[in-house]
Amino acid sequence: MINIETFAKWLENHAELKPYSIGRYSKAINTISSELGNYGLERMDLFNQTNTDFIDTILNNPEFKKKNDKGNRMYSTALKHFKKYIKFHHDSELQAELFREEREFEKYLTENHLDGSRLKIEDKPLDKPKYNPLNSKKVWCRNPRYASEAVTDANYLCEFDNQHKQFISKFNGKNYVEAHHLIPMQYQEQFDHSLDIYANIVSICLVCHKKIHFGLFRDKKEILDKLFNSRRERLVDGGIIIDINQLYSYYQD
Repeated sequence: MINIETFAKWLENHAELKPYSIGRYSKAINTISSELGNYGLERMDLFNQTNTDFIDTILNNPEFKKKNDKGNRMYSTALKHFKKYIKFHHDSELQAELFREEREFEKYLTENHLDGSRLKIEDKPLDKPKYNPLNSKKVWCRNPRYASEAVTDANYLCEFDNQHKQFISKFNGKNYVEAHHLIPMQYQEQFDHSLDIYANIVSICLVCHKKIHFGLFRDKKEILDKLFNSRRERLVDGGIIIDINQLYSYYQD
């Protein structure tokens, strides 16, 4: 929840300010809220505002600038801190939602086992999936059945190196692997068709999966090259057009 108390607490933990300044900056947001009409802007409680673009609108407003200059720019400093706080709050909420989605996704994969001989894998374009709006961002929904079937179709082997066999899963008695969207779902907005398709879901071992998420790019590149080359034509069949450099950009921090 965003309010004056949580903003003050965030300032205390992240802004390295003295208590006096924390009190001034947190109260300044209420003051600015009450004076928005004087600047020709929509009246609102800024603690209910989720769009940081509006903060920039205030900062660039001529009438606000006059008041700010008289106050030795205390108000603009408060707003800049507040803008960082909103982004921090929203990013925290997004990460919590993504973590929840990931846990549910993995739970399905471990609890639902398939007969590989009965699978029918077909690469074709699908409409974009639904999404859950979270602040100004989208959390795209995934169908865990596709991931489960993609892993089964790979015979529970790592598609980068089928000799990667860390341990046997207690859930299905198979080599433990994880499903990974080669083109991350967070970039769904850039594509006309769904990224949650068989062609975009690869089966990789635990070590490769951790490396591709948390490793240095030079260590990820070899994995990305092989996985992309093995899926390039299938991605086209699924309506996804992408080159290797675009894929690289999604994994470069």
